[in-house]
Amino acid sequence: MNVTHLECALCGLEHEARKLQNLCTSCGKPLLVRYDLKKAAQTFTRENLKSREANLWRYREVLPVEDDANIISLGEGFTPLVSATRLAKTLPVKLNLFIKDEGQNPTQSFKARGMTAAVSMAKELGAKKLAVPSAGNAAGALAGYAARAGIEAHIFMPADTPRANIVECEETGAFVTLIDGLITDCGAEVARRKEKEGWFDVST
Repeated sequence: MNVTHLECALCGLEHEARKLQNLCTSCGKPLLVRYDLKKAAQTFTRENLKSREANLWRYREVLPVEDDANIISLGEGFTPLVSATRLAKTLPVKLNLFIKDEGQNPTQSFKARGMTAAVSMAKELGAKKLAVPSAGNAAGALAGYAARAGIEAHIFMPADTPRANIVECEETGAFVTLIDGLITDCGAEVARRKEKEGWFDVST
């Protein structure tokens, strides 16, 4: 919508925004989305926010999807801030302390926020199969959002991943592969197979 380009988080190299990619072509670091904030400010106002739905997509002007039809949402965001007065009293400084309860997101973690954007962009840019190495929250979030989008999800988990995490992914239709090794071994397997299998790696 207001995206101007992607920019490497380390070296600053600019990349085209409207293509499937996730790492800098020069140094291999993650890419950041850059926006025309002056343009966004024309409609992204405190007054306009009051009438919008209570979810992450209310901040539409600073999210990357161009066509609203490609937004894949399960109602994520707008999670409550819970007062933590007893915890604050134990700290050496005086604080009005609150904790953001991200467990109230649709997939029970903050990963729902990233996956709604990632899967929405994957849909908009034509990805048909998504993959991720994960032993927990990212896997569950990808499985849920990919199911909502009708996109295949391929999840690679260490073999000792808790059964509940595996079941969560399988029950939402993801293809789960257990790997004897660490999460880094799962990542290496995705990297080894993604080109041949036609997967887009959403791990960044």
